[in-house]
Amino acid sequence: MKLELDFSLIATTAITFEAGVQWIESYEAVRQRNRVIVGGICPQGSIGAAGGWLSGGGHSPVAPNYGLGTSNLPNLTEPYSYGSFTGVDNVLEITIVTADGDHVIANAYNNEDLFWALRGGGGGTWGIVTSVTYKTHPSNPFSTASLVANSTNANSTQNLLAEIIRLTPSLVDQGYGGCAVRFADQIQFSFISPNVTAEQTRVTFLPLFEFAASQPGLTVDNVTVLYPDFSAWYASTDTSSTTLVGIPTELSSWLLPKDVVQTDKPGELAAELLKTSSLLAYWWVFLTIREID
Repeated sequence: MKLELDFSLIATTAITFEAGVQWIESYEAVRQRNRVIVGGICPQGSIGAAGGWLSGGGHSPVAPNYGLGTSNLPNLTEPYSYGSFTGVDNVLEITIVTADGDHVIANAYNNEDLFWALRGGGGGTWGIVTSVTYKTHPSNPFSTASLVANSTNANSTQNLLAEIIRLTPSLVDQGYGGCAVRFADQIQFSFISPNVTAEQTRVTFLPLFEFAASQPGLTVDNVTVLYPDFSAWYASTDTSSTTLVGIPTELSSWLLPKDVVQTDKPGELAAELLKTSSLLAYWWVFLTIREID
């Protein structure tokens, strides 16, 4: 297991994770060098940085600024402008032992078909990944907004989620990523964006906060905080026990096309999402994708 950070590249800097490196280790490695990477979010950062997160497409709350963990669209050059993040590809290279025992290197110039397939095309079916090289980005402060609403009114819960869905295109265009999560009678929202002051974030989300407070049957708490870097924010999100081993949860996900949010009625989508009988998580990084061939 090894972390390797390469600052010799002219166009960008990159970090290579060998199999077994966990996200919490990778985040700390780039933090020490004033960099940030697009990576997975989980309790204690205990999933592998060269594992299934990558082969599933690589969703992240910082995707609106830095792109998904993987994308089959052409690379864009830094700096990224809001609305231009759809083609950003944070995976530069993958090494893999294939089923016939060959240890091969896959990137945009070598084994291109395999490189394409590994980035969201069924990574577990092609072999054993031994290392992944990711692009890194300059570290910046991150401004966050969060809202927690305890509900005794199902209609108000649906109205609040519908309002979030309605605002999603605008929030992503401004560089915010995050998610909404429902636990029984509680719904939580979390937003994050770099290079934005806490006051700017407060102004941006004040209409949402006021809308939530106006809904009958909702008890609402909200806050905006500025963190010095991504790692500080990430550490604040982990409330799991240090002795916890595993979580009895099975996850499935769907990537929603952009036009679903833009053309369909937010209330109808909110109603469908709320039909889930267990935990609901709605991530708004999906708007970073327009079209993938």
